[in-house]
Amino acid sequence: MKRIVLLSTGGTIASAPGDAGRSVSGALPGEELLARTGLDGQFEIQVHSIFQKPSNAIGPEQWHALAAECRRLMSDGQTAGIVITHGTDTLEDTAYYLECVLDTSSVPVVVTGSQRVPHALGSDACANLRHAIELAASDEASGLGVLVAFNQSAFSANFVRKVSSFQLHGFDAPGLGPLGFIDEGRLHLLQLPMRQAQLPPAERFPRIGILTVHGGADTQIVEAALSTGLDGVVIEGVGRGHVPPEWMDILEPRLLAGLPAVVCTAALHGPTHQTYQFRGSLHELEQAGALAVNHLSARKARIRMGLLIAAGMTGQDEVRAAFQWVRTRSTAQLGENK
Repeated sequence: MKRIVLLSTGGTIASAPGDAGRSVSGALPGEELLARTGLDGQFEIQVHSIFQKPSNAIGPEQWHALAAECRRLMSDGQTAGIVITHGTDTLEDTAYYLECVLDTSSVPVVVTGSQRVPHALGSDACANLRHAIELAASDEASGLGVLVAFNQSAFSANFVRKVSSFQLHGFDAPGLGPLGFIDEGRLHLLQLPMRQAQLPPAERFPRIGILTVHGGADTQIVEAALSTGLDGVVIEGVGRGHVPPEWMDILEPRLLAGLPAVVCTAALHGPTHQTYQFRGSLHELEQAGALAVNHLSARKARIRMGLLIAAGMTGQDEVRAAFQWVRTRSTAQLGENK
């Protein structure tokens, strides 16, 4: 019988009714939710409560603790799979951090949550947890990286995003879709994910700002953000990776002075590219020293950049290599592409 370890961190999936008519996040023990999945006798399941928080309170400190616990469980030789229950608001951030720092080639790690509290009509809490456990126990899940199980779908942590604030199909990988589906306890795997090289975890996470472009974006906000002594920035450009013309007067001298910066697109799908030549274009940003990256949201690019800076990997060639994508189940091959 496979041993699956459930790490509970709180969130909607662990909510209980509150006195004021609202739900209290993280109040429900993992054991109580597990008892409702109907999995008795199918797996040996251990429940560990890591912390009980709403996911808006989860960040680098908690990511580091979760990664350390996952590595401890992976090294014991007894754990066949790890499931993490998590609030949905920042689930994609935690899942991607773990994807960056964990070797899941032997022990799958699956993150899940729910859109509706367990006591709500039509709640998806118990179903999502059951499917996450079945996915973590599947031999097919090995080597796919950290996975997110939601609404009977299995997603790569690299590309999954929360796409609805309330409906049961709360997560998707825009433009790409799920890796497969969980049906009657079985993973139907339809595609393999692109992966990136594993990075060292960061005990102290650097201060990385996200500069988000929108029509009429105020240059004073950019100036204020950069004046706080950030360790690096992610520029979430519009289209192929562009910023307002006026931003270049502020960004260019900082970039030329060596401020670590990557550029991604605010679009849900598609790569950055030096297609145009105008003031504020991606071409100008890269000429000044920024590096365009592809297929990551700004939130995830920030996580990877923070890990790189924490590890002292700030050279252009190192950063470029760390953001490259490889299609493989082999962690060794990922390492070769660092």
